[in-house]
Amino acid sequence: MAATVALGRLVSVPLREVWAHESNDFTPWLADTENLSLLADTLNLGPLQLQGTEVPVGNFFIDILARDVDDRTVVIENQFGPTDHTHLGQIMTYLAGQDGGTTVIWIAETIREEHRAAIDWLNASTIEGFNFFAVEVEALRIGNSPPAPWFNVVAKPNDWSRGVVRATRSADGGPMDDRAKAYSAYWSGFSAFLQDRRAPFKMNTSPRDYWCSFGIGRTGFVLSVTATFRDRRLGVEIYINHRAAKTAFDLLAADRQVIEAEFGGPLDWQRLDEKKACRIAVFRTDMEPNVEAQRPTQYQWFLDQMERFSRVFRDRIRVLPLDNLTESERTPAPIEAAGN
Repeated sequence: MAATVALGRLVSVPLREVWAHESNDFTPWLADTENLSLLADTLNLGPLQLQGTEVPVGNFFIDILARDVDDRTVVIENQFGPTDHTHLGQIMTYLAGQDGGTTVIWIAETIREEHRAAIDWLNASTIEGFNFFAVEVEALRIGNSPPAPWFNVVAKPNDWSRGVVRATRSADGGPMDDRAKAYSAYWSGFSAFLQDRRAPFKMNTSPRDYWCSFGIGRTGFVLSVTATFRDRRLGVEIYINHRAAKTAFDLLAADRQVIEAEFGGPLDWQRLDEKKACRIAVFRTDMEPNVEAQRPTQYQWFLDQMERFSRVFRDRIRVLPLDNLTESERTPAPIEAAGN
């Protein structure tokens, strides 16, 4: 008979034995890069960049303000004890103070059932770009081990129910034709692929056209992925639609040799002088987007290129000196679809 291995027992430790005070101890601990990454990994959000703690919004303060990989706002509200209506009201106040899509993470020792239901309702009912999580936090130990944090996700965005809501809204473009259905299915598969790989890129919708876009850390710049069924061409690109697009492109192009060496291969540099926008891309034409059996290989190629583009361009884009523009560069760029 095989010898049995002695197993320890998980024991819950009162939070205040680990963090004496929610705002003075727990919030600074969670704002630390390593611990913020632990929370982000649990929620499959990808890397989060801290913007500040105790950030004022009117008469209230956001416990932790961060940005995700798509440069969207992430609001984290911490609470010791069970959730209450006061904190739910503060969360709604925070939302009113944010500009654009926002992810809200409500952390407490206990999420009351009525507040879990409220988070589920917000995820099903709010407009695109707003996401809500309810998370219970514990401190656990085995025997005499140091206590370890544990995040338990009680409520999270339900992409399927959001899709149902979107489909009923005429503002989303009405019924899909065969072409739109084909692209929607293609990108839905890519979205599932990214989630399975726990990739730091998240799709909030299933596009109906041949391109989809992700943030790259600065307004006016996107990381775009394209798949044209007719031309049998796949592509990944930095699409620049900033009001100073040409200046940005020229600054990046000045480092072309270094960039391509870091990227690991040549890139297609398209200044597009007849347009306001520019692109820096890589393409391949040896695969069939319409052939379903090839899609896992295509999705993996997309992800590989996206990671290379993000590694090589993200920091460069963030530090581009585009604040002091000439009068002509201040003219807003027209809205153009990435991939055109």
